[in-house]
Amino acid sequence: MQVRFERTGQRRYAVAVLRSLHGDLRMDPAPGYSDLIPHDLVHWVVEDEFGLRDGIFGQLAAGGNAGTFVPTEELRTKAWARQVERRNRTTGTDMGRSEALAAQVYPRWLRRGGHVPGSHDVQQDPPGTDLSDPDLHRAFERLDSLSRTWRAVGVGRSMTVEWPSPERA
Repeated sequence: MQVRFERTGQRRYAVAVLRSLHGDLRMDPAPGYSDLIPHDLVHWVVEDEFGLRDGIFGQLAAGGNAGTFVPTEELRTKAWARQVERRNRTTGTDMGRSEALAAQVYPRWLRRGGHVPGSHDVQQDPPGTDLSDPDLHRAFERLDSLSRTWRAVGVGRSMTVEWPSPERA
């Protein structure tokens, strides 16, 4: 499954999910714009880095829609909504952990780069963390690399990452 982060405006982005077993999805606009890195890309990093295979992107890989994505090809019929709702109920068990990890990692990464609360969609001090310094460092390195790529993406352009786990029927 490919996940494409598209810069759609000066302070806007969208996320396209390209799936082979299930129809493609899109969220536009996506929440949490930052010039440094999109909020949903932070989720992609923490889910991949910390092995969450049933978070937001795991649910998408299992045919769900994470409650926010809409189909790009098929019609949003009642039958489609029922099918997706069933998949959403039986998948996504790591979504809460994904939110918690993003809340722990993102503000610490920003502060490491010299940013302060109130900037880049962070309004407060980060919550306590159960992550070790090496775990945080690995996540920071991934965010640094992806941030460099994102900052080079112009309006109307995109960057694509591959979800490492296979799609599930």
